[in-house]
Amino acid sequence: MTVIDDVIRQKPHLADPLRFYEKTLQFIAAARDIPLSIGPRQTAYGPELLDELFALFSARMELAESTLVPLKRAMELREIDFTRLPLGETPAFSLPYPEDDLAMLLSLLSRPWFLVLHDTCPAGQRTWEEGKCPVCNAQPVVTWIGEDTARHVSCSFCTTSGQTIKTGCPVCLATDASKQKTLFFEGEEGFRIDTCDRCRSYVKTIDVALVNRWSVPVADLASLPLDIIVQDKGYARRAPNPIGMRKITSHG
Repeated sequence: MTVIDDVIRQKPHLADPLRFYEKTLQFIAAARDIPLSIGPRQTAYGPELLDELFALFSARMELAESTLVPLKRAMELREIDFTRLPLGETPAFSLPYPEDDLAMLLSLLSRPWFLVLHDTCPAGQRTWEEGKCPVCNAQPVVTWIGEDTARHVSCSFCTTSGQTIKTGCPVCLATDASKQKTLFFEGEEGFRIDTCDRCRSYVKTIDVALVNRWSVPVADLASLPLDIIVQDKGYARRAPNPIGMRKITSHG
């Protein structure tokens, strides 16, 4: 039984997003066989790789290649800058996709690129200062308290993990206790939500035993209903989940 099978057995209502995550893992694994590299000024895939990458993405994610043509054309013209994605930015020019769908597509398609970026950075640069990933500048969305009692974070884009402030908001670094709330949910043992009224964001804090058993991405998806609850309360997730979603409200 795989880790995903284990979670689905316990949370069958989450089978669809977890199976979709399996597809993203298949795409990422297959893309790692393509000779990707990142030069000093490179901000996306080189045009010479796009045919192979888009064919692979279409096949693994079960998306019609025709629907991806406008995005591929934009990348051929070097109009897509992956380095802007962790900042919450999508292309300013018009593409024929709803904004959230475009952000999701770009998040998933760029994963192999960000993993290469992670691999090119010195291993020692792993402390999250100023509430940002030291490799790609993404903001934190998942934390856990390690066996060393430090508060750890992991990047949704490049997977870089490190330490952040132990108390307060790891996004804006506010430590005013009056601005911080901790929410627990019946039936969701091992998870809690920490909100900040200064920046109106939230992070999940996951029990380290679940992180070790399932991995950070799977545990993030296993607690997807908590995203819906807290986003309906007006708090924002600052980086996508493992299937590329930031906005996960009950209103669509």
